[in-house]
Amino acid sequence: MHSFQIFSDGACDLTLEAQNAYQISTVPFYVSFDGKTYLKELKELTLDHFYHHLIEEKGFPKTSLPSVHDFAEAFTPALEAGKDILSLHITHTLSGSMQSALTAKLMLEEEFPNAKIHIVDSHNATGSQALLLMEAARMQQEGKSLEEVVSYLEQAKKDTRIIFMIGGLTHLQHGGRIGKIAALSSNILKIKPIIVLRDGEIHVGGATRSRKKGIAELVKLTAEHFQKSGENPADYIAMVGTTDETEEIAPTEALLKAELPQLELVFPLQIGATIASHTGPGTTGICIAKRYECYSL
Repeated sequence: MHSFQIFSDGACDLTLEAQNAYQISTVPFYVSFDGKTYLKELKELTLDHFYHHLIEEKGFPKTSLPSVHDFAEAFTPALEAGKDILSLHITHTLSGSMQSALTAKLMLEEEFPNAKIHIVDSHNATGSQALLLMEAARMQQEGKSLEEVVSYLEQAKKDTRIIFMIGGLTHLQHGGRIGKIAALSSNILKIKPIIVLRDGEIHVGGATRSRKKGIAELVKLTAEHFQKSGENPADYIAMVGTTDETEEIAPTEALLKAELPQLELVFPLQIGATIASHTGPGTTGICIAKRYECYSL
């Protein structure tokens, strides 16, 4: 059995420490504050610097996806070492990262014709993408084959969810993600939208005027997912993610544990620059993914 290396684009938002612990290599997105100079997330731009600009300077950062060259450069050392490649990406509906990786794959297959290079669309982003990667890494550590891990990811991404509340629609509107009227209505009414990322598509989950009620609604919608789907919470792992509202992590986790005690919570995650550039500050969410043992591989 060939060994393989796990890659992801930077939209998974795993810290450098987590990447090292799970032996996951990431190819970062680029972030710019002036539209001219682009910095690699985490490697050239810290989250503290990013959030200072986003909140204190009220900036509208721009993001740029990793290039074909970036992925080829990242994959090549592993291929030269005789390893196969598994690369998991943010949903194609939000970014062209996966297409860059697919093009890099086609180029590298000419140079390494015997290598297996699997490029997988996670249909997710940020924390739920991270949960899938963590399960993939666990499978690798437990001796599962590349094909088994790919099979898991293709099945599990359909059951993976992010349910999140954002502080407003200004940044989404500025980035062209929604219409101006929707953003204006939200800002006038001080509404905090609740959004669900499911099967790679964004769905409206509701709205709230207070963050406390919003957190309760996130937990309620998570519980409703299990009730409606008939899924067992004990089969899932979960993660709370936030941009700058770190004080909301503990109460969100406490409510989630009280409502769904069988659900295993892993470490919380700070949403990175790639996603926060589009959602803006004040974003908090719950991410869930199903364990690999629950699937036929």
